[in-house]
Amino acid sequence: MICGTLILAGSLMALQKPANKAAPATATERVTLRDGSVVLGLVTAVSTGPRGAVELLVRRDWAESHLKTWAGKWSRAIEAGSKLAARQRRERLGAWRGERAASAPADDRIVAWIDQELKRLDDPAFTARTALMPVHLSRSDVRGLFRQPPLNTRLLQLGWLCGLPEVETMPLEDLKVALEGRGFAVDGNQTPSLAGLLPLFPEPALSWLGRRAATELAVDSDLRVIRYQNMVLPDLKTGQALDRLNVSSALAEVAKLFDPEQGKEDPLVSTLKKVGDRGRVGALVTRLDIPADMSQATIEATMWVRVGGDRWVPFVTRSVSVRPDELPAEAGRNLVADPQVQSAFSLVEALGLGTIPPEFKQRSLKMGATTEKALGVARAAISQDLNTLMLPIFENPSGDRQPGKP
Repeated sequence: MICGTLILAGSLMALQKPANKAAPATATERVTLRDGSVVLGLVTAVSTGPRGAVELLVRRDWAESHLKTWAGKWSRAIEAGSKLAARQRRERLGAWRGERAASAPADDRIVAWIDQELKRLDDPAFTARTALMPVHLSRSDVRGLFRQPPLNTRLLQLGWLCGLPEVETMPLEDLKVALEGRGFAVDGNQTPSLAGLLPLFPEPALSWLGRRAATELAVDSDLRVIRYQNMVLPDLKTGQALDRLNVSSALAEVAKLFDPEQGKEDPLVSTLKKVGDRGRVGALVTRLDIPADMSQATIEATMWVRVGGDRWVPFVTRSVSVRPDELPAEAGRNLVADPQVQSAFSLVEALGLGTIPPEFKQRSLKMGATTEKALGVARAAISQDLNTLMLPIFENPSGDRQPGKP
């Protein structure tokens, strides 16, 4: 009787104990394996079906400390392809340098980065041990999966790039504070490139050219153009007045719209040829499509890649459409004093098309604001694609990074 009473009392006390606080939220995604162990990292792909698999990135030091057996298996799988990949990368970097150096300035960032990479590729320790490990888990290996929203996974990637210790288990709020202390915007939407922390793998020629093109676009400002109808003009994103585009050249381009003989040849062909003649393989073409009734503005941003000779192919495209009625009634009023807008109105009148009525000007201003919004959305989307593709030429330009360390 006494034993029964003690057991009952103990049970009641246990029920009255405050529950343990939940573990603080982190930015890490979790994969539970068949043996019950948990992998902390970043899931990059999940495929279903009989051969379904989970692809993820895991920090090497964390894996070796917490999952030693699995880490050894993953490391051996990576090592198998690293030697071939290093040889392939060395050949491609050499070819890139040869094409670029002839028309690049003496302090060109890409050429300097290539020279540093060629030296690193000669160091077996650099190619064998990297900070991050790409991991492939078959369907039978995985028992559970926990994903994070993109804002959190971005913070995890920034933590890896900063070399924060034990970022996988760092409370989310602490991680934000640490990143802000290093100058990062924790609520940003730009996904950082992790290429500098990853091992090399053999990749198809087109994939490599896409990465090379995105890298060139990050450095060479003259590889971006805007296409409107039959005109191809430099894409000046700094808000320079239209007259800096050389108004006489713009008038010549507009004249082609009224001259069928001159307008037969696509000006984009000659533009891309000039890019290729300089040894470049990438160009960003932003096409503006505005129908005559001004019902919407469509912006299509495409990165073109030169795959050989004068042959170019679209590699990645982002398209955005916005209607004027989606904007507030006052949209466009701030453009009245814009030098580009004033130059555009003057350009039309200079063509002998007459004075533009005030109501048409107002409608055009609203359409200008619509186009500006569509352009901003499209540029943000294509910029994220390019950031993901580009090689890490802006990371640690002094070249003193230690193998396997961020």
